[in-house]
Amino acid sequence: MGWSQRAREFLVSRVLGLEDTPHRIAWGMLLGTIVAWSPTLGFQIGIYLALATLLRANKISGIPVLFISNPVTAVPLYYFCWRVGHSIMHGGQASEAEGLEIIDYLETVGGAEGVEWGQLVTAEFWQTIWGTLVAMGSELWVGSLVVGVVSSIPAYLLTRWAIAAYRRSHPREL
Repeated sequence: MGWSQRAREFLVSRVLGLEDTPHRIAWGMLLGTIVAWSPTLGFQIGIYLALATLLRANKISGIPVLFISNPVTAVPLYYFCWRVGHSIMHGGQASEAEGLEIIDYLETVGGAEGVEWGQLVTAEFWQTIWGTLVAMGSELWVGSLVVGVVSSIPAYLLTRWAIAAYRRSHPREL
């Protein structure tokens, strides 16, 4: 069984088939989507679980979406969020020089060849990640929040629809 087939099977059976109300499952997906876009790499599962507990969302449904942001995808995702935040805060697009500066800074996280998995367990790697996020500042946080909220609304609605469709096609045996 290939990776995509396993991912699909996990999503269908483990998320859509959860024993919870459709709202709580979709609410967990909404919260997970917002947290996934936040520049909190390495802390996202803990943040999500705390929010899901506090806001009474399903604690499992939002976890899969958290993995869209990881050391491999961090540069393009956070750069996009930074651009959105910069546009909102400064009334326009970032200059080419600013964009290249941020890309260069983000690439210091993984080096020219990208992230090696052995780096993920080093303190130096996580210090560099943290330094990058601090240097990008408020533009990154504003952009991440906007992108997270905007993408979480369709995630909620799509999850509610998918749960209803799944439950119609897989009636529970009593």
